[in-house]
Amino acid sequence: MISTSGFDPKDQVAPIVFTPSSASDWEEIKTLRSSVHVHTIDEIDSQIADLIKADNPEIQLSKEELKNRVNAFFQDKVREHYGNWIFYPWKQTLVHVLGETEFIRIRTLRNNYKITPSEQTELGKKRVGIVGLSVGQSVALAMSLERSFGEILLADFDTLELSNLNRLKAGITSLGLEKVVIAAREIAEIDPYLKVTLFREGIHPGNVDEFLNGGGALDLLIDECDSLDIKLLLREKARAYRIPVVMETSDRGMLDVERFDIEPEREIFHGLLEGVTKSDLSNLSNKERVAIVLKITGLETLSLRMKASLLEIGSTITSWPQLASGVFLGGASVAHIGRRLLLGENVPSGRYYVDFDDIIKVDQLDDPIFLPNYEDVSSMAANLISKLPSDILQSGYILSSAELEGILAFANMAPSGGNVQPWIWIFDRKGILHLFHDQDRSHSMLDFKGTGSLIAFGAALENLRLGAAKEGIEVEFIYQIKEFGDELICSIRFVAKYKNPIPVPHYELVDGVQLRCTNRKNTNRQLLDKSHLTELVNYAKSEGYEIKITEDAKDLDDLAEIVGGMDRMRFFHEEGLMDFIKEVRWTEKDALETRDGIDIATLELSGTEKAAMGLLKDPRTVKFFRKFLMGYGLTKISKDTITKSSAMLLLQGKNFSPQSYLEAGKVLQRIWIKANMLGLSFQPVTAMLFIFQKVIREPNHGFTKQEESDIKIMKEKFERVFKNGGDSLDIFMFRLNVAGDPSVRAFRRDVKDTLIRV
Repeated sequence: MISTSGFDPKDQVAPIVFTPSSASDWEEIKTLRSSVHVHTIDEIDSQIADLIKADNPEIQLSKEELKNRVNAFFQDKVREHYGNWIFYPWKQTLVHVLGETEFIRIRTLRNNYKITPSEQTELGKKRVGIVGLSVGQSVALAMSLERSFGEILLADFDTLELSNLNRLKAGITSLGLEKVVIAAREIAEIDPYLKVTLFREGIHPGNVDEFLNGGGALDLLIDECDSLDIKLLLREKARAYRIPVVMETSDRGMLDVERFDIEPEREIFHGLLEGVTKSDLSNLSNKERVAIVLKITGLETLSLRMKASLLEIGSTITSWPQLASGVFLGGASVAHIGRRLLLGENVPSGRYYVDFDDIIKVDQLDDPIFLPNYEDVSSMAANLISKLPSDILQSGYILSSAELEGILAFANMAPSGGNVQPWIWIFDRKGILHLFHDQDRSHSMLDFKGTGSLIAFGAALENLRLGAAKEGIEVEFIYQIKEFGDELICSIRFVAKYKNPIPVPHYELVDGVQLRCTNRKNTNRQLLDKSHLTELVNYAKSEGYEIKITEDAKDLDDLAEIVGGMDRMRFFHEEGLMDFIKEVRWTEKDALETRDGIDIATLELSGTEKAAMGLLKDPRTVKFFRKFLMGYGLTKISKDTITKSSAMLLLQGKNFSPQSYLEAGKVLQRIWIKANMLGLSFQPVTAMLFIFQKVIREPNHGFTKQEESDIKIMKEKFERVFKNGGDSLDIFMFRLNVAGDPSVRAFRRDVKDTLIRV
């Protein structure tokens, strides 16, 4: 029966067991049977028939023979007094059933011999605790049906809501009822002799010991609660009391077993939350909870649709989803493993999966692995050498090997999209240095017609000019590029060598080249010194370029929406997504080995943001978004970048040509260096500009018609933010703020990996 000690009887969670042999109970039974408000179910004859069949398994009795035997059974017994009468107040129903021993025998008869009678008896002595009554309700139901315990303790503080009815076994008539009450009533209607104890406040530090050890230690703890701090508390206490813990996540049928009963020194959550305390887990936002959940479950183990759902939390959904099929599967798997464990079988600690999508391949998307695969410099050398110009005069000064490598190290510190460093330098026998475009390395959706690389080349040439001047070396640039797609960008003659540095234009920036970096830290907005902004603008104006600035909070909010929306479009584009996966270095080891790409540490992400970013490693996730027009959670990635900036600046030119982008790279490098020298943090936010150009200028751009329409709408909004007009070319957008030094700086490839000597 159900223990309701300390609870208000009006809650009606306990059936009342009446024994007819008691005079007072018999009077209650008669009163209830005569009431017009009480429904009476008296099927004692069918239960006696089951008892007779159980006693005579070797005999096949006809219906008539069985009926005769039932009548004979009651010849010396009063039918109404046999067994017990169970009253269910919440249903106003009275049921006539067998006494406890016979009831248990007949109800579990079909368990034999998957559960033997001796095992059934042993299970009847076990105490099981379940915390959390979503998946937990299915576990309780399955274990009750199998009668895998003698007492079950249920803990949950929550009530049934309409949104729970996609996975909980209940109806709208139960809305507002406590989940523990619903579960307790269900168990009572299956088996009124099972003992159920309710913890209706859920589990908290004040009652956790009573729950786990109040009537003797539990034999099994099943954790299905949502509160991360309580999950940790439960495991700490369970380990101290040596109670095994089982958890099911209802995603990919993941079952987690921690055998603290036989491994009392075992790390909680298999060591996945090392260093995390209960205080770290309380009062978390949904985004923060996602990050911790991913630490527990592991990113790579999540199903495709769960990954997609986690990115949508806080955008289109409020919490992670669960389906009835997953919840019921979880109930079955926990009941199965829990029973084996309770019977003393060797259930090892670990994590196990019953993933139907993996077992039965139904309409699965490919899961390719994309890694950088750049052509080795040596393999392309012959091709590039064949394209060297022959009509350039020999350099007036031939660089030594140390001078050459020193100047190139300076040049190679230039920024590049995705930090791909798309340059190849060839130093020929005449002392001429040639800059080539490594198109295999830079090929991407964002490098539309090589425009992104041209900006990087302009910055590298500016660095080279300043670095050579510092060494007293006069240079002459001979621009070779004529059309988009040309591999040879520029040839550099070294005219002469002087004892002292050469005072070239903007030489004041030379000491800032090594200072220049991308800084993605987010801080509270600070207004910038107007004189600093004017100084930066003048670098552009002096070369015929223009800079537009917005510091307006509303403009920044609008711009955040546009940038976020374009991030979503980039990830929706098949090539754009693959580019992103290839350019991010997800571990420090990867960053050190390649010395290119975007080291994830430079993104200055919180644990939550890093976890969300990691979800994009699986291209199937974004393909799923695109298929179902989802993915609005992707728009949040850049929000703080824009809204917390002090100012957003847009560099504009006049014409769409290789020369315009190349010169813009030089101008941009001067602005960037100066901004950093002034103590301002600089971050490019320019990917969408290349997408705008691709959609406008290339018919086969790879976006759907709907995506193309969305992109054009966002471009119109972008134009309004910067009040664009005329035929200005949007080349590069960046943010400025005051954020101190970056946590990590991007790596650079070794000069020898970028240099070919002829």
